[in-house]
Parts: sequence; structure tokens; C-alpha cells
Amino acid sequence: MRFRLFLLCLVFSHQLWAQKKIVITVDDLPGVTNFYRTPDGRLIMNQKLIRHFQTHRVPAIGFVISQWLYQNGKGAPDPNQVNVLKAWLDAGLELGNHTFSHKDFTVISIQDYFDEVTGGEKITKKLVEERGKPFRFFRHPYLRKGETPAKKDSLERFLVKHNYREAPVTVDNYDFLFSHAYDNALLKGDSASAVEIGRQYLDYMTAYVRYYEAQSDSLFKRQIPQSLLTHANTINAVYMGDLLKRLTQSGYTFISLEEALKDPAYRSKDGYIGKGGISWMHRWALTQGKKGGFFKGEPEVPAMVTKWAENP
Repeated sequence: MRFRLFLLCLVFSHQLWAQKKIVITVDDLPGVTNFYRTPDGRLIMNQKLIRHFQTHRVPAIGFVISQWLYQNGKGAPDPNQVNVLKAWLDAGLELGNHTFSHKDFTVISIQDYFDEVTGGEKITKKLVEERGKPFRFFRHPYLRKGETPAKKDSLERFLVKHNYREAPVTVDNYDFLFSHAYDNALLKGDSASAVEIGRQYLDYMTAYVRYYEAQSDSLFKRQIPQSLLTHANTINAVYMGDLLKRLTQSGYTFISLEEALKDPAYRSKDGYIGKGGISWMHRWALTQGKKGGFFKGEPEVPAMVTKWAENP
């Protein structure tokens, strides 16, 4: 009897383990980097990032800032920057809209932001649709949806009218600070510090995923499919493979954004109004009336990383 109970516990534990799923989303294509300064360099950086996804069979999605596809933000498209998008599509990965120039919705008018959304379709939408795929997901710059009910509601209606689905983030983080620090260490020729920053990055991201796992358990009484925010930057070009290994070892399988959004958790009401760009997990929690204690324990960026990021 005890042996049967033990076997049942093992089966149940395995089922819970297998339920852990995560989407890898990548903002700011064609890339934010001080190390790969040239268009050729950014293409190389993205090719490295893409190889990690191919090796680990990750159906990642990248979100494009259209202005960065042009030389100096205007004029003719830069072929090397456009080739970054083609490389993603050639690898079978999806692309979405991250606006034209990544402006903050809380400091511009509703119409200006609408123009940012439609401007974000330049080049990318055509490339995607030429391959018979839908251009369907929108990622909010800074994760901000509006500081007034009128702005938030107007944007939600606009996106639906233009056949977009919001691309939520549940695992928010500061990977961009680590990449700034990593770039600066490389540019100064301090390889030892760069390696240490990379090690701390992996620990930090792993801790952040665990933090939001606990939030999921508290809010939904189960593990929902998580949506991890990352950026097209130097540190992810180098360490994404190691991060994906850690996630796999933690019991995660990698899924598409489309699959994640089928989970009913993503239909939870989002009543958050404010200037902050926060995780959807926290939007849902605030909407449900969660207080300060719910949000405690968020991992902090190590002091060494902050120092390297702020003092090039």
C-alpha cells in the first residue's frame, strides 16, 4: 500500500514538473548593443542568438523597432538590418510589432501612439506576410499601456481593430542592465569581469523565474505558462544557450506565444492604470486587490553589475 502511494506521488510530481512551460520573447530587434556597433555586427549578434533557439528548439518571438531598420532612422532601409529579420524568419521564428521608435505611451498623445503602432509595421509586416504568416502580436514599449483609463481603453480597442493581440510579459526583469555592464566590460578588455557578469546574469534570471513561479502559485494556485522578457543584446547572444539549459533543467518546456495565450490565466482582468511598466502577473494581482506582501522578494540587480552598467 505504501509502495503504491509512493508511486502515485512520483507520478503526480512528474505531472506537475511537466506542466511548467515558458515562452521566450525578445524585444528591440534588430538589437541594442554597444559591443556590436556596426550593422554587420548586429547581424552576427542575432545569428548567435538564433542558433541558441535552434539548438534548444525554442519557438521564440522577436519584437521589431522599425525605425532601427533604417540608416540613421530614416531614408532607405539598411539591408543588413533587414537581413536580421530575414534570419529570424528563415529560422522559422516569429516577429511582432514593437512600434516605430519605442516611445513611451505615458508621455505622448493617443494619436501619436497610434501612429507609432502603424509605423511599426514598416518593412516587418511585409516580410512576414510574404512568407504566408500572420503579423499579429504587439509588445508595448516599456510595458506601459496608459496612465489613464481613456488611453488604456483606446489602445486596447485600436489593437483589436487592427488585428493585433497583446504580447504579455509575466517574467519581467532587467536583463538590459546586465548587457550594458557586459558590453562595458568587454570594451574595456576586462574579460574576467565580463565572465563574472555573465555568471551573475544566469543566477539572476533563474531567480527571477522562480520568483514568478511563486507568484503564479499564489495568484492562480498552479503554474501558468510564463512569458519571459529578454532583449536582442550582447549578453543574450552569448548566454542565452546557458539560460535555456537552466530552464530545461528546472523542468520547463518551450512553447509559442500563441500556445501560452490559450491558457485562461491570460484572460484575467487587467485593471491596472498607471505610469509603471509592470509584469502582467502584477497587473492581474493588483486588479485582484493584492497588497504589498504579495510582491516582496523580487530579485535585485547585483551592485557590481549596476556599477559596470552606469560607469562605462
